[in-house]
Amino acid sequence: MNQLVGLLGILVGASFGVIGVWWGLKKAAKNRGVDERLKVIVAKSHSTSWFITLGAIYCIFILYLLGVEFSVPAALGSLIFIQLGGWSISMYFYHKKY
Repeated sequence: MNQLVGLLGILVGASFGVIGVWWGLKKAAKNRGVDERLKVIVAKSHSTSWFITLGAIYCIFILYLLGVEFSVPAALGSLIFIQLGGWSISMYFYHKKY
């Protein structure tokens, strides 16, 4: 039962995320918010978030070599959290910078 609730939470969360991104882009396009500046910011933030994720992968490997054991869901969950967190923080940073 817990696995079913967890799977349902993942699916509902992902669908709300997709709907939120679609709705946000629709509203931004209506207000002329989707322009070259946004495209540059998105490209830079994606690149930065992947560098942050790569650093986290190296940290997880180093911790594993030092004897810390992770389960696969814990490692993947932390990497997804770091990827999305790095992306959102870098988006905020680049919006303030540009």
